[in-house]
Amino acid sequence: MKNKLKIIVSVISFILICSVLLPFLWACTPTETDTTGTSNNPDSGEQGENPVENEVADIYTSKEIADAIMAAYAPEDIPEGTAFQHFFSGAEEGSENYLSPAQAGLLINGSMAEIKEFDYLEDFAFHTPVGNHIFEVDVLKIKKGEEANLESVKELFTKRMKRKDNGDIRNYVQHEVPLIDNAKIINAGNYVILLATSDNSKGEAVINDMIKSGVKNDSSLSNDTTEEQSPAPTTEYKPVSLDEVVNIEPEILFDLELFTTVNQVTDPEPDPSQPRRTAVPSVTVKKYSHNTSFIVGGKCEVGAMIRVTGGTEEVYTSSDIGSYLVEVPFAEEGTTTLKLTAELDGKSPSFEITFIIKPQTDVDLYDKYGIYGTVIGYNFMTYVEDCMPDYLGTNLINDAEIAALTQRTQTKIKNLRDKGCNAEIIYLLAPNTVRIWPENVPMRYTENKNDTLVRQWKEGVIAGGATVLDLTDLMMSHKNDEFKIWHKTDTHWTEYGAMLGYYELMNYIAQKFPDAAPRPRSDFEPYTKEANFGDIFNFLELNISDLKETSAFVKFNFEPPIFNDNYDTGHPDLYNGNSVCLVHNRVEFSHTTESNVAGVKLPKAYFFRDSFEGPLHAFYTDRFSSATFKSMWDYNFNATEIAKENPDYVIYIISERNIKNVLYN
Repeated sequence: MKNKLKIIVSVISFILICSVLLPFLWACTPTETDTTGTSNNPDSGEQGENPVENEVADIYTSKEIADAIMAAYAPEDIPEGTAFQHFFSGAEEGSENYLSPAQAGLLINGSMAEIKEFDYLEDFAFHTPVGNHIFEVDVLKIKKGEEANLESVKELFTKRMKRKDNGDIRNYVQHEVPLIDNAKIINAGNYVILLATSDNSKGEAVINDMIKSGVKNDSSLSNDTTEEQSPAPTTEYKPVSLDEVVNIEPEILFDLELFTTVNQVTDPEPDPSQPRRTAVPSVTVKKYSHNTSFIVGGKCEVGAMIRVTGGTEEVYTSSDIGSYLVEVPFAEEGTTTLKLTAELDGKSPSFEITFIIKPQTDVDLYDKYGIYGTVIGYNFMTYVEDCMPDYLGTNLINDAEIAALTQRTQTKIKNLRDKGCNAEIIYLLAPNTVRIWPENVPMRYTENKNDTLVRQWKEGVIAGGATVLDLTDLMMSHKNDEFKIWHKTDTHWTEYGAMLGYYELMNYIAQKFPDAAPRPRSDFEPYTKEANFGDIFNFLELNISDLKETSAFVKFNFEPPIFNDNYDTGHPDLYNGNSVCLVHNRVEFSHTTESNVAGVKLPKAYFFRDSFEGPLHAFYTDRFSSATFKSMWDYNFNATEIAKENPDYVIYIISERNIKNVLYN
């Protein structure tokens, strides 16, 4: 009986205690928010109207949380060569940590425009990698009263990761792709946090510890940014099925089951009284590029013209040393019959190759790569979408922005002078190929000849005291040289084109430092060779053996300084096997070279650069007593750091399409 009384008393006591404590505990317990922002608290009373719960700790600034997360990662957790830019609210305008509205637009969307969602934020912090790297930690804190805009704020990070998932990453730093694939967007209270790290659990542990919001490592609090991402480009060739495309040319002996063109076709015995026929071209590429566009490519006789009829536009274009690629738009309804022939002077046209095609509904080949989407021009020339705003004039800035650019340039120079450094700032500008070969741009693009971002940018930086060596006119004068100045299947110039840039730069510097004059031309031997295609054709998702390009390279008759212990020479092989596709990581990391030429007076240089510097690198390393190279695509101008090196020149090597990346630097 006594035991029963004890049990009854204990139960009553427990009930009384719970009745007092439970309401208090309920009020103090943070609630969990799913990715839709809807409270999981059954007593909230307003589910869906107040998507971000305020019970979690929100006493920290975004910067404090972002800094703490970054501190959780050891150097070995971060991919080699990664440097960071750090932007946060409250940074002094004009400082390296200040994020202007235009910069924010460039960061998130790739365009210099203000982002309205920033009006919903109390503060922000970005730890973003410089150049082609992924590791990133960003924090946005939503203002009280703006919780209904949670989804819009989260979408900023989705856009950020989609912008980073580009062709350069997929082609050149494939080992970092998992950081994109595993990136997470976490909503904890009024904070939205992006983790694109080698181990997101370390960042999540910090979030748990600081915000104490019950953040869990599960799908309810993470938003996989890759759900709508395009898959990595594949090199596996998948033949087009017969219900999509049918070749029906019996004279050319098609294997209809495999949908493969028989490349070697024996012409009938020639009639001596008739001109000899041009050889039938081989077809190694045949696929849809848009729902109503079709591309065909392969090999033909050197010098042959390729004609394709039957589309909405007749295509008549030259081949390139025996290689061709054409894009043909066709009707939006019904079936279309395309007929392709090769024509060589002095010969009659080849036998026809016929394709029967029809409109598609799901071709996303161009949409996948955004600014790196391929624009197939005429005469085997290809471009990337990133060049087209410069050509169309859709990226122009206003007078106020030009004046601000002048002011920023003056500030750079003043900061150097204040620290005892008298370096001259030089920009060596490689033009876009659309400037050099506008005649090969597809007709659907109309050039803006009234003004260009190049002109505006040059006006601003020159007025600020910098020097611009614009190579546009030089390259125009060499566009028809025996050796190519630009690859036609890659975004970069050839080694021969880089050599021309080298002479322009060093002839300018030799005005003050005669010993730095460029080497005699006899030290360089340009030559041509056939190689696999470059990075632009990668975006077409072709097999590496589908098409070739004959391009220009340069043999050195001297030994440049060794700059990396991993190489036996200062002229490393920068190409991906027998391809014109560059492997940036052989020269992209920060390093310093010293000249191996004795008994001369040479200048010192400090370099900022994009990937155009790669083919140029070995040419001039013995023309400077020492040259300090920032990591590629790291344009962070730190006057104190530069002044320690005390260079004679601060040199930017950039392409026209990268002007946008130094506009606000």
